[in-house]
Amino acid sequence: MLDEGIDNYAASKRFTPAEKIALRYSELMSVNPDAVDAAFFDELRKYYGDDEIVELGAFIGFNLGYHTFFGTLKFYPLFSPDGRLVSQAESTKLYGRCRKRPSPIPSSRR
Repeated sequence: MLDEGIDNYAASKRFTPAEKIALRYSELMSVNPDAVDAAFFDELRKYYGDDEIVELGAFIGFNLGYHTFFGTLKFYPLFSPDGRLVSQAESTKLYGRCRKRPSPIPSSRR
């Protein structure tokens, strides 16, 4: 399911509105955390309770932190930005030589 719609999740019919706002939350936390404001939390509350929002935010934050930490160890994701599984050597070529790692989020969505 993700492979068929993640690049265009907002317009995809494969995700529910609740899934779309969760994906948007993850995207914003990664590329523009200042956009996660009171109005955005109001949107989240249409689909999730406060406890669920805290859990979702913690999960997103931990995963972003893990990826940052793994990068300091020169251990990079075993997938390419287009979703292919790759070896650690290929992943290092993709992610390790960049000052800023390529985002898996399409540039049109950033």
